[in-house]
Amino acid sequence: MKSILLTSLPKYDLVAPPAAIGVLQGVAKSHGLHTEVFDFNLHLNKNLTDQEWQELDNWCMFINHKISKELEQKIVNLWDEEITSKLPAGCEYLLISVFSYWSLYIARLLITHENTKVRPYKLVVGGNGVVSKFPDTDQYFVDWNKENNFIEHLITGDGEKPIGEIFSKGKISYDNDNIDSFPFPSYQGFNLEDYEEKKVYITGSRGCVRKCTFCDIYNIWPKFRFRSASSLVEEIKLHNQRHGVTRFDFTDSLINGSVSNFYKFNKLLAEEKAKDKNLSNVGYLGQAICRPRNQMPEYHYEAMHHAGCKQLTIGIESFSNNVRDHMKKKFSDADIEYHLEQCKYWNIPNVFLMITGYPTETIEDHEKNLQDLEKYKEYAKLGIIEMIRWGTTMHLIPDTPITSEENVRVLGLKGRNNKTIGFEPESQYYWHSETNPTLTLKERIRRRIELHEKSVKCGYPQPRVNSELKTVYEMAKLLNS
Repeated sequence: MKSILLTSLPKYDLVAPPAAIGVLQGVAKSHGLHTEVFDFNLHLNKNLTDQEWQELDNWCMFINHKISKELEQKIVNLWDEEITSKLPAGCEYLLISVFSYWSLYIARLLITHENTKVRPYKLVVGGNGVVSKFPDTDQYFVDWNKENNFIEHLITGDGEKPIGEIFSKGKISYDNDNIDSFPFPSYQGFNLEDYEEKKVYITGSRGCVRKCTFCDIYNIWPKFRFRSASSLVEEIKLHNQRHGVTRFDFTDSLINGSVSNFYKFNKLLAEEKAKDKNLSNVGYLGQAICRPRNQMPEYHYEAMHHAGCKQLTIGIESFSNNVRDHMKKKFSDADIEYHLEQCKYWNIPNVFLMITGYPTETIEDHEKNLQDLEKYKEYAKLGIIEMIRWGTTMHLIPDTPITSEENVRVLGLKGRNNKTIGFEPESQYYWHSETNPTLTLKERIRRRIELHEKSVKCGYPQPRVNSELKTVYEMAKLLNS
């Protein structure tokens, strides 16, 4: 039997097996291939010291362009050990998922290393990271590969169709416009106990119905597509039967992009749970848009409750209407309050994602953030705002609306030493706005720390705060360099 090996690279969360490998393994198995998997992100986390992991994290996030030679060699050695131990007999392909642009440096290191070997397998590489630029060379990943001819099959965009065509020698294809046509993901070979939570990822849609100024999702998926409610429920039932999984985490940019389909999904899942006691503890979590009452009436929240919605991650981004309007978030303070009222009634916890130091943010906008932390603190005490994340500070991602020619001109955005905005940390993090000159990096860091202190005082739990503040500290150290 033909066989393949699949892996995924840092950096991403350690809460569950990587979704990309589950998806690709599902495609491989639907074509009759034997598969082996390993999560290199998890393997590194287990085998690096805390200091080494932080150094890797800073490298992946472009705070630093390099890591020590000792750490680089250790990563390569750990990679070779895993390849040797996991490589199945007759392996034809090594599939590597480059999860995002934060995986670029380690992908370059390991793919270059793979080409120092005489290897029996071909490399198949894909993921969101392969459409990005290397910050230190300003070269696109695709062009780097063309120049070096390292990768036999480089996949850009959705992976199911091109991967299926590779495995079937072009005989079988999927319909990218109908993601119900894709096979269900497979998490065979993963030990779910290795992760922080016993859950798997599930994808209900690709793309987004918004085009927020700071986000690059539109570049990856210009068209919003969603799966049918019945397909989603069938996949949940499958993973529950195979692995005993009762917790499902949606990878969607937003699970309520189509409010009508989301409502159908919740109703159908609630009905299936009522019929099958094995599904009684099934629940899900995912990212969602804060929507007004006329788009998501009260009975939508009731359906979510009965379906087992355990947590919503909401991109509030800022409590300032002015900032949100510039971001094109398209919801008001009244919408936030309505959403929180319904979540309180139906006991649906939320994670609020926030951004501090957006280019148009004034000191008055910052004060509004502080005031609303006080205003909503009762929801934090009740666990309805279960967590709040302030991140590091606003970083500018190239090829997003905020870094468009018009916005750069109108807002007077400049990188460090007045460089143009690009992929390097000097412009992503060390930018300034000529039209908002008091919003320096020093001031953004000050605001970030003040928001942390206010959040603590008001009782808001903050996940990953140690890692985020360590990154802020690294940024602060470079202020005078």
